[in-house]
Amino acid sequence: MNNNFLEIDEMKSVLYSYQLEEISEGDSEIIQDGIDAAIEEVKSYFFASNNRREVLNLTAQQYANYKIYDVEAIFSTTGQARNQFILRLCKRIAAYNICELANVDVRYDQVKESYAGVIKTLERIAGFTDGGQLVISALPSLQPEPPDGNEEATAPFRMGSRPKFTHDF
Repeated sequence: MNNNFLEIDEMKSVLYSYQLEEISEGDSEIIQDGIDAAIEEVKSYFFASNNRREVLNLTAQQYANYKIYDVEAIFSTTGQARNQFILRLCKRIAAYNICELANVDVRYDQVKESYAGVIKTLERIAGFTDGGQLVISALPSLQPEPPDGNEEATAPFRMGSRPKFTHDF
């Protein structure tokens, strides 16, 4: 896949080069597979966040203000244009994916804890937690589509009364 969002040589900030070499046994395709899987995993949380807007039963105003991420724009950037926070999340998940293969002088528990922390962060981005959704304002977003114009369809409930009942004899 290799979309250039995260390169193999950038993994040195989360794993030592000799560790990567020993785990992959010199096969860079193994490392690239771990990176590609990590990017797809992180993307899936952003897509889930976008899709969640449709099932939240929001009012028209809430619907319009809901952050929709432009996932393709986020992950098609390269170099310094990348969001460093998202890049770091991808690196940590890639490290976990790579370390699953072998435990060569790697603090597996530390890598596993880091992975669990990243997953909690991604769950907040997707809005899966009770603590509120994490919104990253620096990331590009899509313009939300306006509701179909039917305010009642997007309102969570409707209040009113029935017409007055009269006895017609």
